Amino acid sequence: MKIRKDYMIKYVESVPYLIPYGQGAAQKLNGVKLDDDGVILWNALCDGNDEASCVQALAKAKGCEEPTVEHQQYVSDFLHFLEGMEIIDCRERHLIGPLEDHDLFEIAGLTLMFNGPREYIPPELEPYRVDSAMQPVNYDDLETGNHPNLQRVEVVLSMPRILGVGEILVRTNKEIIYVDENHYHYLFPWNQCVHEVSVRKNGTKVVIYAATEELTDEIIVREIYEAMYRGFLVFALSKGLYAFSSLSLQYRQKGYLLIEGAGEDWTPLANDLAALSNVKRCNRRTNLLELRDDALWMWNIPWGSITTEDAKFPMQVGGVILLRQSEDNQEVQKIPSDRILLMTLGLVSPTYSKELTEGGIDFCTRVYTRVPIWRLHCSQTPDALEFVQQVVDESISS
Repeated sequence: MKIRKDYMIKYVESVPYLIPYGQGAAQKLNGVKLDDDGVILWNALCDGNDEASCVQALAKAKGCEEPTVEHQQYVSDFLHFLEGMEIIDCRERHLIGPLEDHDLFEIAGLTLMFNGPREYIPPELEPYRVDSAMQPVNYDDLETGNHPNLQRVEVVLSMPRILGVGEILVRTNKEIIYVDENHYHYLFPWNQCVHEVSVRKNGTKVVIYAATEELTDEIIVREIYEAMYRGFLVFALSKGLYAFSSLSLQYRQKGYLLIEGAGEDWTPLANDLAALSNVKRCNRRTNLLELRDDALWMWNIPWGSITTEDAKFPMQVGGVILLRQSEDNQEVQKIPSDRILLMTLGLVSPTYSKELTEGGIDFCTRVYTRVPIWRLHCSQTPDALEFVQQVVDESISS
């Protein structure tokens, strides 16, 4: 059970109040008038007691050897009230679907196990589905870390809350990311359904907290889809796989990443390239890269892939194209360090931590030693198609 630390008991004319201060006061959070029993329970909570211990503490303060039903009901109502005020977080939440229901998906050589209603499974995951007819799962065994290549995703029904856990890493207009010793916590203040996602730092477990009442399945599925995206990126990074916001094309049996300049949209050019007879477009949003066997490989993942062929197998990467819009078509001869840093601008980090930022730069440095990285200034005209093709063809033939 977590308790906000920015609340205090203050007596005003002998009446006890629970008053916010610091961040709580800045957020205009409400105070609460307590009775004597409420003071006893608040002090018990601050001492780290759980609900059962609070019941015992209240009974003892009342001079009873054993708690009564009334004591239990009072504590339950008190905790429910404080949780509704977002002063405490009991975390006594339940899975939407029974634990026995699980669906397995193989993505980038990793296994994702989904616990939740099947109607909430995003359709983009279907090409990655594997046979779920397996022996009953020992969930206690999953908690021991004996399955390092399996990520368990739980969908949990809970009411929305905005309670930070740990240290703030990122705060944007879409999300707030906190980190503690073992987890990343994502809060989504403006979502309709998924309001919080908790991800173990090694990515092996993701808990998606959702409020589904009076929402359409379409809204629920879309927000669960995006929540799973963040959890999977943490898992992939823990295995040395890096995600890039980029377009990708398959040309001459190899994949080529097209990383766009800031604020630019190269989708029209990518569509024109994909229309060529010897080019196949693979992905439009996120590409997952892995360095293995002295080569660079690209995995299709459900978040952005528009092909279902060979979804479970990687494709070798032939090069990375850093695009910038220009009136003329030309290759800019940047020094290696510049090209490496420009490539890092395409990295998708699930947490933007110092460690992941440094790791991303190191990864791009190793990519540079395996495949060419081109800096191309291009127009979005038919001439640009021929120019991009020419640059790649010259590299292949040399």
